[in-house]
Amino acid sequence: MFILIALLSGLAYAEDSIEIHDAHIHYDEDMWKSLSAADALQLLKEQNIKRALVSSAPTEGAAILYAQDPEMVIPMLRPYDSWRHRYFWYKDPELKNYLLNQLKEVPYRGIGEFHVFGKNADTIQIEEMIQVAQEYKLPLHPHTDLEGMTILLKKAKGLVVMWAHGGGDVPEKYLLNFLEEYPGFYIELSLREGMLDENEELTAEWMSLLTKFHTRFLLGMDTYKPSRWADLPETAAETRHWLKQLPKEIAADIARNNLNRLFPENKNNQ
Repeated sequence: MFILIALLSGLAYAEDSIEIHDAHIHYDEDMWKSLSAADALQLLKEQNIKRALVSSAPTEGAAILYAQDPEMVIPMLRPYDSWRHRYFWYKDPELKNYLLNQLKEVPYRGIGEFHVFGKNADTIQIEEMIQVAQEYKLPLHPHTDLEGMTILLKKAKGLVVMWAHGGGDVPEKYLLNFLEEYPGFYIELSLREGMLDENEELTAEWMSLLTKFHTRFLLGMDTYKPSRWADLPETAAETRHWLKQLPKEIAADIARNNLNRLFPENKNNQ
């Protein structure tokens, strides 16, 4: 029933819609029984989402979707193997071995989305993860706060770092500073607060930021819980609402071109 309702509701939203390549999709264990891999990908396609970065806890979920459609799915490796592990992974002495073993199994294209905050980003294990990312040329996708992002950017020079949710409610002035200082810094916009005014229009500050740095933003639907899968049509429609307020060339960069430059299509099956 979940699938039928979601598919039927999706038809009303996907017609004549901007094509999206999504930087924040999860297929976690709590969805595997109620939403098959084929149905999950069909839901994305109904919303004209043609490619997607997929991560999961445990990471097998990303591997399952990748096996179903390696052209559409860009598998991302989470550095924790369960939700319990999420709360201490950044100090787990076995982290590096876990990452290296997982990279042997699936051609992961990046590390994340991972959660770490404040000074917890400053550990030996985080540094080892960054070394693995540098060796394999893997972008990082952290969900972190301002202090954590400051630490990570200093450690991860030379890497692409995509800030999940653009820091949530971090003031825009800090985003601007990072964009200007770190050429590998990108902002992923799922659930980002403060972009729209009371009339659901982009604020002047966000219009300026998106226009000036249009090659450094990514979109995401963030299906981190079952209701986010069910609400996918509405979430995609809300995203396209503000995308259509931008010039077409800028909207195209944010909607798909930037992701494609970071994750070229022909590398998925190499």
